Amino acid sequence: MNNQFAMDKNVLKQLHVIKNLQNRSETTVQSLYAQAILEYSLYHYQKERIDAAIDKSLAEYNREEFIKSSNAYLQLMENHKDGKVISENGYELLLTFE
Repeated sequence: MNNQFAMDKNVLKQLHVIKNLQNRSETTVQSLYAQAILEYSLYHYQKERIDAAIDKSLAEYNREEFIKSSNAYLQLMENHKDGKVISENGYELLLTFE
């Protein structure tokens, strides 16, 4: 029988992780949340900083700075394309980035 409500395998994995986290201590869960917030904050800060540098280089017609900033952007995207795994007390959580 076809289950029209079947979920993506990645979603099921994340739900399984969350279910398992419910059995862990509150400290472990809070640590994972804190790590996730730091990782996402750092990523978005770096992305915004690079975006601003690209915009500035375009406005100033600065080819050298544009190439430098574009390469930094490409490197940031490459470093985060597969996400990042954070872990605490044997539990791992995959963070995905846009």
